[in-house]
Amino acid sequence: MICYASAGQSRYALMFQQGMRTISEFYVRPVDDEELFNAAMEGLTAPLDQNSVYIAPPRYSDFRRELGQEFGGIGVHVDFNKETREMLVITPLAGAPAYEAGVQAGDVILAIDGVKLNGEDFDTSLKRLHGEKGTPVTLTVQHIGAEKPVDITMNRASIMVESVMGDTHGPGGKWSYVLAENPKIGYIRVDSFGDRTASDFEAALQQIDGKVEGIIIDMRGNAGGYLTAAIQMVDMFIDQGEIVTTRTRNNQIRDVYEASSGGTIVPKNLPVVVMVNRFSASASEIFAAALQDHHRATIVGERSFGKGTVQSIFPLDGDRRAMKITTATYWRPSGSNIHHFPDSKDDDDWGVTPDESWELELDDETLAKVIRSRRLHDVDRTNFADPSSADKREISEDEQALLDFTDPQLQTAIEAIQDAAK
Repeated sequence: MICYASAGQSRYALMFQQGMRTISEFYVRPVDDEELFNAAMEGLTAPLDQNSVYIAPPRYSDFRRELGQEFGGIGVHVDFNKETREMLVITPLAGAPAYEAGVQAGDVILAIDGVKLNGEDFDTSLKRLHGEKGTPVTLTVQHIGAEKPVDITMNRASIMVESVMGDTHGPGGKWSYVLAENPKIGYIRVDSFGDRTASDFEAALQQIDGKVEGIIIDMRGNAGGYLTAAIQMVDMFIDQGEIVTTRTRNNQIRDVYEASSGGTIVPKNLPVVVMVNRFSASASEIFAAALQDHHRATIVGERSFGKGTVQSIFPLDGDRRAMKITTATYWRPSGSNIHHFPDSKDDDDWGVTPDESWELELDDETLAKVIRSRRLHDVDRTNFADPSSADKREISEDEQALLDFTDPQLQTAIEAIQDAAK
């Protein structure tokens, strides 16, 4: 019986070896064994979902550096629409080449170095974004609200990525974690969840501790990252109860994450608002959902993306390559699943929906203005007033108009803070 079971498990492995050997021996041209293996592994994960992929070297090294907040490439979080075969930019990482070159959240990438992506699988398209540090890459993108696509060229780089940012830069170029126009309100923007995010977030909270009447946490455009970082951050706001649960196939509970009961960093009576939008996904949704379900924060903005699946990394070949496959789903404290499945309807319970009366969906034109305005506010202008500064330049009328532009969702978040503080 043991021999029979073993034979059954190895049947397909033997056929795989036979297929590799047949191609190696009889194909009209020599084919590298690793090239065949990589193609076979990509095919193995293709029928699963867009988040389950085989990661070949050297892309695996880039993938690990990204989660460690040292990102190799151009610095974008992307999603793939299987129906339209389009690559959507969830968010460009602040300070990375794509961000500096003008790639925006919500952009659709139509081509990479002139190669159209329509018809390609997601993994092949991702490969085109990767390359050696310093090499150029040109993206053809369709901006939100724009009539025609544009070409944007940048150089690939390996950089340390900030994931926790404020509203403007203060002395020495450091972030100021209060609103420039309303310094009694704290403002912390979380771009992604990496190795240092929780500690950087805690440092930002300590910087404004006792100085503000409320805190706005901006998770718009945050595509997620490490689950542990989101859990640690929720733990700073609540001292008891469930944060998130993961369930495997057949709806079996795998892990239950709860508050540590060691007290909170943020005073319980301090008003908190979390901002989300259609590009907030995964760990950012877990963070927002937990604070919403525990009535610790008001959620403002628009319904989130709905990525509630857990991907696990399975190293292969001595940790030189890996498989990243979906192994579980995220469930919020209320008992609802976060994930937006392909057959989910708008009136189904998925993602994170803003609290009643605090929902504000932006049209494409307004969203584009918010993105461009935020980009300009992120520029360190602390030296612009110094006539001797090499960075001194005049601000154009268009730039000034964007700097003066009022972000409707941020204004709504301010109103929510003021309402809670009454």
